[in-house]
Amino acid sequence: MAVIKPYLRRISTLTTINHFSTSSSAAVSTSHPDPHTTTTTVSKTTQTLSPSETLISEKLHSLIKNHHRQNPNTNIPSLSTDFSTVSRHHPLSAAVISSVIEKCAAVRHGIPFPQTLAFFNWSVNETIVSPEPYNEMIDLAGKVRQFDVAWEVINTMKARTVEITIDTFSVLIRRYVRAGMAAEAVHAFNRMEDYNCKPDRIAFSVVISILCKKRRAEEAQAFFDSLKCKFDPDVVVYTSLVHGWCRAGNIKEAERVFHEMKENEIKPNVYTYTIVIDGLCRMGQITRAHDVFAEMLDQGIVPNSITYNNLMRVHVKAGRTEKVLQVYNQMKRLSCEPDLITYNFLIESHCKDENRDEAIKVLNSMVKKGCEPNAGSFNPIFREILKARDVNSAHRLFGRMKGLKCKPNTVTYNLLMRMFADSKSADMVLKLKEEMDENEVELNVNSYRILIGLYCAMGHWNNAYKFFREMIEEKCLKPSHGDYEMVLRQLRNAGQIKKHEELVEKMVSRGFVARPL
Repeated sequence: MAVIKPYLRRISTLTTINHFSTSSSAAVSTSHPDPHTTTTTVSKTTQTLSPSETLISEKLHSLIKNHHRQNPNTNIPSLSTDFSTVSRHHPLSAAVISSVIEKCAAVRHGIPFPQTLAFFNWSVNETIVSPEPYNEMIDLAGKVRQFDVAWEVINTMKARTVEITIDTFSVLIRRYVRAGMAAEAVHAFNRMEDYNCKPDRIAFSVVISILCKKRRAEEAQAFFDSLKCKFDPDVVVYTSLVHGWCRAGNIKEAERVFHEMKENEIKPNVYTYTIVIDGLCRMGQITRAHDVFAEMLDQGIVPNSITYNNLMRVHVKAGRTEKVLQVYNQMKRLSCEPDLITYNFLIESHCKDENRDEAIKVLNSMVKKGCEPNAGSFNPIFREILKARDVNSAHRLFGRMKGLKCKPNTVTYNLLMRMFADSKSADMVLKLKEEMDENEVELNVNSYRILIGLYCAMGHWNNAYKFFREMIEEKCLKPSHGDYEMVLRQLRNAGQIKKHEELVEKMVSRGFVARPL
């Protein structure tokens, strides 16, 4: 395979591929506030690695990450020697290769694309017949908008007779849409047959789904109109279009499609109704949303927890706790079990009313009923505790969170670090930071702002400087101008002129600031 020339760009997070199921009973995740149609999430094929494979995957990832950290703006001729040293006695499986590429793509900032591509070129040869490593590389190339590289990988698959499936093109199409290149996404669909991958109704649904999820409803509608005679539309496709128009904020078009599907004798399902209700609520048309809800009941379609959550959400955001409780009580009357989102809405509503005791009662109730809380269940309560500066309650709640094996997220740690920073408990702040590192919870700009602000306030320029460098060098995060000036001021006051100059140079080299005149 000819070496594909890399070029580094930084783009945001990696997401999974979504396929539509033609079954009306397919599950919808209730962990996401926006309901979708009858979908089944098809994630990357995850193969369990053996302990030795896990170790070699981690070593290769560490090698790539460290090389990128030392050479953030440098394309590399080859890392083959280093790779060979790590894997000398262990032939690489497709699962290991996929794992390494996925690890490299998982970061939000500073993706080591040139190094990952060098690894792919070195590791994937004619003996690798699984499409998974190729799909991973296509996904990463699309994530950093190197679509020429993505097509080169697909061409390599064809040359090596590696199976090219709908999954492969779904990855590429999703990345095109995410990059705002809807025309290129449709073009990729039209090229599927060139690669012995026959487009079918599922592929048709996938393209519409991806376009709609990224608020490209007009392009999705045009694509649908051009091919609806070739692929018979079903409830899945229509529901996706309704969803797309709702996400685009065009409820009039959403209702037009909703009406059209009924005219074509395609019966809306619970997900279709739920999406229309959600769209109407988000546009402030609460009365109309309740009319659609009544129609849903008249048609004998049983609402699910997501339906009720959508009716709740608008009231939660507006701080109308009484209305939230009315919807919740109706939910109970119709014997619909609340889910995680429902409980989190109730907790958030009580916290907005500064009623911490009621929020904790809801937390206790959900645990008793077997609904596992997440960080979103605890964070509103932590915010109330932060307002009250109640350190003891923070300790107790954090202990309970861990006792329930609920993983804190970045927001949780930031809230706790802010509380302890305000009380000048540097040891506790540092302990929380170390815990984040151990648990691989990603620090963000706010996390570093707390750390840097704490040590600057204490006059500890060395720690402030250390965390500032970690933020820009290891995490590739762009600091605020205020944090930057605060650290520079600390260095000047401490007489650390050389470190001051070095820091300015690092900021300039990363494009975060202009070179001083």
